Amino acid sequence: MQQQVITESVRVQQVEKEGQVKVQDAEIARREKELIATVLKGAEIERQRIETLAAAEKQRLIAEAEGQASAIRAQGEAEAEIIFKKGEAEAKAMNVKAAAYQEYNQAAVIDKLITGLPEIVKALAAPLANVDKITIVSTGNGDTAGMNKITGDITKMAAQVPALFETLSGMPLAELLGKVRQIGDKTPKIEEKP
Repeated sequence: MQQQVITESVRVQQVEKEGQVKVQDAEIARREKELIATVLKGAEIERQRIETLAAAEKQRLIAEAEGQASAIRAQGEAEAEIIFKKGEAEAKAMNVKAAAYQEYNQAAVIDKLITGLPEIVKALAAPLANVDKITIVSTGNGDTAGMNKITGDITKMAAQVPALFETLSGMPLAELLGKVRQIGDKTPKIEEKP
């Protein structure tokens, strides 16, 4: 009987030890799952966070680049529009000027020609303005001596202005004045008043 009790006691201890081993195995499995849940899940969450931040940064850079490209495009279009408008305004001004020149009559052309001649004469006489004093030694030879010689030379210089004008313009003055007559013969436009 006592042997049976000892055998039974040994078996109980064996069953208890097997139960403890099962509990320890269960505890090991639980800790393994806990580590997986805490470490691996944390790493997965960190990976997802980094991917999300990288995607957000990528979208920010794309939006910024598109914004800069749009601003540069808009600036270029504005500058092109300014250049176009300026060219268009210059072309209109040239057309208005050309139309005004077409409307010039004989008196206007002669006025332009004559008002330009004093500037030419002034340019020819400009060196004389630098002369401080003139000493005249006269030999008494009539009109070609003394003060008459100086005024005669200035008159000759003024008489050369038409030839100078022809040289500068490339058109003989007589031909220009002949064309002025044709411009003056043009039928004037009649403006109707409402």
